[in-house]
Amino acid sequence: MRLKTLISLPLLLLVAFAASVLAQEQVMILRHAEIKDHQRPPVKFNHEQHIGKVDCLQCHHDFDAYMNNRGGEGQPCGTCHGQESNRDTISLRDAFHYQCKGCHEFLRSQGKSAGATTCGECHIRQR
Repeated sequence: MRLKTLISLPLLLLVAFAASVLAQEQVMILRHAEIKDHQRPPVKFNHEQHIGKVDCLQCHHDFDAYMNNRGGEGQPCGTCHGQESNRDTISLRDAFHYQCKGCHEFLRSQGKSAGATTCGECHIRQR
């Protein structure tokens, strides 16, 4: 009986962990309070499509004073990026455009397939 418990407990923990990871929202609506007045509809971002294609630290970054990336995985973008740019960081709106659009444009310049690069491709109006 103890052997079954010792074997099944780690298995149950593994299943619980996998379920919590799969339960994460894979498509996120990028609607942030730091961007006060959204002039266009918020962007639907498919996180799952980017996993494995983009290094997590590319977006989830935390630069020190010497511009070394210390990580920051799991932090919301609005933790560091606010409505306005300041001496240390660019605005959240500019950060999204730089990261997303910039990456897509770079991939296309390399002859690779990539996501949207125009306003209306990302900010889709509902009909």
